[in-house]
Amino acid sequence: MIGLGLLVSVIATVAGYALWDGAQKVAREATDRAQLEVAQRTGELLRDGVREGPITGRSLPSPDGVNVQVAKVQLQTEQGGEQEARVFQVSAGNASSPQPGSAEAGSERTRMIYAPSMRSTMESQRLIILILLVCGGTVVGTVIVGAFTARKVAEPLRSIVDDVAAISRGRLDRRVNADGAPKEVTYLARAVDRMVQDLLAGQRDREALDQKQREAESLRELRRNLRPLSSDAPYGFSIETTLVESDGAGSGDFVDSLRDEEGQSTLVVGSTATRGMPGALLLAMTRAYLRGAFLQGSCPAIAFDRTNASLNRDLARGLFASAIALTLHAENGSIELVSAGHKAPAVRWDAAAGQLRKLQPNGIALGFDQGPIFRKSLETLELTLAPGDAIFLFSPSAFECESPSGKKLGEAGVYSLAKLAIENGLEAMEAKLQQFLGGAPADDLAFALLRDNRFDLEP
Repeated sequence: MIGLGLLVSVIATVAGYALWDGAQKVAREATDRAQLEVAQRTGELLRDGVREGPITGRSLPSPDGVNVQVAKVQLQTEQGGEQEARVFQVSAGNASSPQPGSAEAGSERTRMIYAPSMRSTMESQRLIILILLVCGGTVVGTVIVGAFTARKVAEPLRSIVDDVAAISRGRLDRRVNADGAPKEVTYLARAVDRMVQDLLAGQRDREALDQKQREAESLRELRRNLRPLSSDAPYGFSIETTLVESDGAGSGDFVDSLRDEEGQSTLVVGSTATRGMPGALLLAMTRAYLRGAFLQGSCPAIAFDRTNASLNRDLARGLFASAIALTLHAENGSIELVSAGHKAPAVRWDAAAGQLRKLQPNGIALGFDQGPIFRKSLETLELTLAPGDAIFLFSPSAFECESPSGKKLGEAGVYSLAKLAIENGLEAMEAKLQQFLGGAPADDLAFALLRDNRFDLEP
């Protein structure tokens, strides 16, 4: 707009100067022509023998000592007869200082000057033509400048409209630009581009959120259909399992309680290395392989070895699962404990010593190795429970649980929950955990508890 104003100002200045210069020329020519016409008319009337005499007319302003009168009269001439003319009578006193009493004292000199009765219209017409030409040139120049400016602004605006329309039709890689446009239009293009990009980002975020919600609902449905197995505990023992599910897609943690045909009970807590739908599928595969092996009566080491070989064959590189399992031999209270890359140790309550003890056998995760390295790394921890003892299994992600204020549960918090579960059961422990979390956890949390209640039995 500033540029347009400056350009119009320049055009107006040039047009004004041209008008002023032309008017000056017309005025000078008109003056010269008027003087020539006065002299010519006076000469014509004197040639025709005009009879001069005093006139009475309108007085004009004049210097002191000079009397000028003007009138339009009908003059009588000897040759031309009666003629109409404008008469200027000029009277002036004697310029010298005559002696008193002389003949020239008090005398005045009078002259008659004649002019045409009608003014020439040529100068007026020329001035009108000049004004029309200057005004017309100014209008044409302004129209040309306006058209050029409008075109310079309209083309980028059309480009912006085309870009936005292309984006609305699905061309999400299109950007809004206005190359070569005025500064204001460039600012507008940038603002529109930012707005469009923000809208597209919001649309992508909304689509991702919808997909995540659909995936979470699918995984919740999958978890509901894959409930943990549960079995009756052997006489003199109690077994509890619980899965605290997250609100979202979950982490694929699982817990199972199995009992084979020979009556041996097994507790399994596992976790997958990935989340979402891949994690859910890996969870289902791992649970299926482990269940099949344990229900056939395999000990934990053999069951883990078979599961590892199957997962290594079926999974892509980088996918794995971890698990910890214990098998109870109820006739003498002996335990076989095996861990395959499970980063959460088993917690044993030693009733005689009144202490919690960590149990962490060696072993790498399921699915990493075809077999030799896995079998070599696997360690079976054997122990015998005494009446009043208990073993607590849990998910590794329990350590990372946070309260609404950001405080982590940590190792001490997990062992406090283990103590509470051993004393009052998993239901009391879950209530305490949810009180700490203020709601559902971020990840699935699996827990299993085996207690030796044989001290309550009658001899």
